[in-house]
Amino acid sequence: MDKFKSKEVELAPDIQGLKIETDRFSLTVAPQLGGKITSLINKKTKREFLSRTNVAYKLRSYGDAFENYERDGADECFPTVESCPYPQFPWEGAQVPDHGEVWTLPWEHEIKQNRLRMWVRGVRFPYVFERQISFETLARGESPFIRLSYSVRNESPYDMPFIYAFHPLFKAEARTKILIPQGTDMVTYLSTDDRLGPPMTPHTWPEVTDVTLDKSYNRSVVRSSRNKEAEKLFSTRLDQGRCALLYPNGEFVGFLFPAKRFPFLGLWVNEGGWYNLHHVALEPTTSQGDRLDVAKGLQTCGIVPANGEYEWDISIVIGKGDELSSLLGEF
Repeated sequence: MDKFKSKEVELAPDIQGLKIETDRFSLTVAPQLGGKITSLINKKTKREFLSRTNVAYKLRSYGDAFENYERDGADECFPTVESCPYPQFPWEGAQVPDHGEVWTLPWEHEIKQNRLRMWVRGVRFPYVFERQISFETLARGESPFIRLSYSVRNESPYDMPFIYAFHPLFKAEARTKILIPQGTDMVTYLSTDDRLGPPMTPHTWPEVTDVTLDKSYNRSVVRSSRNKEAEKLFSTRLDQGRCALLYPNGEFVGFLFPAKRFPFLGLWVNEGGWYNLHHVALEPTTSQGDRLDVAKGLQTCGIVPANGEYEWDISIVIGKGDELSSLLGEF
């Protein structure tokens, strides 16, 4: 493995970032901004994968709306994505903020044994959320990748239901392909002008149907931002935890994740319909929806056991050309 390096960088006045890198990858995080990943670069090709707006970084206010900030990079959503009342005793009725708690909070961090360890405590709920970032190599082919290792510790004597979603906003380019395992379909969660029907409207991937025009189109291909449309979809239950974006020049960024932990994939495609931005989010998640109270009713949320822990990994795989099938499989 390449040599691990780290250094502090200034993201904005009074906001420091931490850049960690090897010869192959560079990744920048902002501990003060909810552990946000602000940059993900393939140094071999100099491609920055994460989106960046012209909105300046600023410290968050707990309970504020996600759209009131920079609307870019990769954030962590826990213990919900959409704001809702907590659904279970003894916290029943406590309001869970938009995109959860942890993205607005300052995190503690340390670098130890070539790993960036970061952690934060809940505000309204007694948990410790931890993420470690390390650069690893796959056994097959000695190919490098980035591992995100998570744990949530429940410091109460009561089970703690949750939704978790990784929330990376990737730069979009027209003709970029969205890759998900064969046999997986999608359902609508929301769309501009309800074009794709009400929530849970089924679509046979890669086609989705615009009900206002009674016309289908290929959703696996990203279109121009001139469309001024945006939509959030969820996959049907996954058998395999993998997905990717394949850019027109053959570069790709993808995820490997445990489908037993994350049986669904959220897909947000913004082609100029939200704040005139052009980005795509692939979101491994516990539930086929963004509200914890709804997921609890459908029994599709995760549960951190009383006085226990819940752990998972997400691997970020980056490459070009033939590496796609060897690292992420056939799509």
